[in-house]
Amino acid sequence: MAENNIYFLGEEDFLPAMEGENRIWRDRYVMDGRFSTRDDIRLNYYKTEISNPKAAIVIVHGYCEFWGKYHEYAWYLWQAGYKVYFLEQRCHGYSGGKLAESDIIHIDSFKTYVEDLKEFMDKVVMPEAGELPLYILGHSMGGAVSALFLALYKDYFKGGVLTSPMFKIQTGDMPPSKIKAAKLYMKLFGKQKSLSPGQNHFDPKPHFETSSTLSEARYNYLFNQRLLDNNYRTAGASLGWVMAAIDVYKLIMNNASNIKIPIALMQAGLDTLVEAAGFDEFMKLVPQARLYRYENSKHEIFNAGDQERKKYFKDVLDTFEEFTNGV
Repeated sequence: MAENNIYFLGEEDFLPAMEGENRIWRDRYVMDGRFSTRDDIRLNYYKTEISNPKAAIVIVHGYCEFWGKYHEYAWYLWQAGYKVYFLEQRCHGYSGGKLAESDIIHIDSFKTYVEDLKEFMDKVVMPEAGELPLYILGHSMGGAVSALFLALYKDYFKGGVLTSPMFKIQTGDMPPSKIKAAKLYMKLFGKQKSLSPGQNHFDPKPHFETSSTLSEARYNYLFNQRLLDNNYRTAGASLGWVMAAIDVYKLIMNNASNIKIPIALMQAGLDTLVEAAGFDEFMKLVPQARLYRYENSKHEIFNAGDQERKKYFKDVLDTFEEFTNGV
């Protein structure tokens, strides 16, 4: 395994590699499994097989995402010598907990995601990983879940990388009074599971230009999976999810000072989904956190343009190497 000489795919060779080398790797070295949660929801997960891993990395994905979005990412981590675990969070991918309108994502509180992750760690990851160092890698919604998990449970991970973490979701010019009114309306009329205003059901037409990625090849790869598999068509948030996403900011910041492990924060300069103020507040509370900024990237830095995407992957792998070597 050429862990110090990993070839990062460009725009032109991405799709051929996903259908060729990456597919062969997935067939040989990636396994899936399921476990039941405390409320009897079946959650789906993936793990990689690897000889003599240096550490294990748990990926916590973002809103409306699933395993297929991380085929490239997990491959690089594996090539660098890491065992990878990937949990499809409830309402996502092949995991349970979906509403009758299965393309709507719903949650009551981000603490539910955190408890799901804890069960994944206790039932699957910890028994298998043994004495391996464990690191967490969270993106967007998964970054918020990861940060809250680290703040509430101290003894699992030795380091974390949070990419475009959704500490503070972008709410535009909506004042707190409107948010409070929306919460009251939701509770009075039982609209927690209804599609939130401004959200949409799955659209079978691609919309690359308005997406959070700058790599059209990667966008098409993901979108084609959505077209082929109904389990991957999550598209809009429930009103309950939106309120939980707003509330998670206080949950994280009220507990963030409990985080004592090294943290790398990856921030996109063109991000329109999360507010930069959340990064600033988090770094005040977690002074050991380091900020990496990618000025020309949209929200999905691992799907940015060639130059920034490759720099991002190198930064991530260098960070995990530093964690492993105790730098």
